[in-house]
Amino acid sequence: MQDKIRPFLGTWLLDLDDSEFDQSALPRSGSCRIEEEFGLVNIRMSLVESGGDELNVVLSGIPDGPETPMRESGLIDSMVLYFEGSRTLTSQARRNGVPLMTARRTLSDDGHALEIEQTVEVPGQGLVSNTAIYRRAQ
Repeated sequence: MQDKIRPFLGTWLLDLDDSEFDQSALPRSGSCRIEEEFGLVNIRMSLVESGGDELNVVLSGIPDGPETPMRESGLIDSMVLYFEGSRTLTSQARRNGVPLMTARRTLSDDGHALEIEQTVEVPGQGLVSNTAIYRRAQ
């Protein structure tokens, strides 16, 4: 697992020019930090929304491991983290086993860009998605 997660590790900065947000207004800025310790992966997302509010989210899980209970959210009750091939790390937020939010993090061929496609099931609207491009911080 450490070999598979290694290319994803580090800090990624949101490239606003190459990103598309259908689900919400384009944020002012954003970053993603992916860390691994003893098999547990932490994904720390930070956004400054268009109105100036800060949003910070931490997702933790063991890739290709069991579902992780999520007690702090009233919307979801578990999260699962898994690899789709060698270049995509996916997380799914679930309620009663049903996926409500999916985020696919796909590495570019050169490993310098990370595309995060987030899809949310919105009641009455169906699937809504954002595609954000992050560049590896130097």
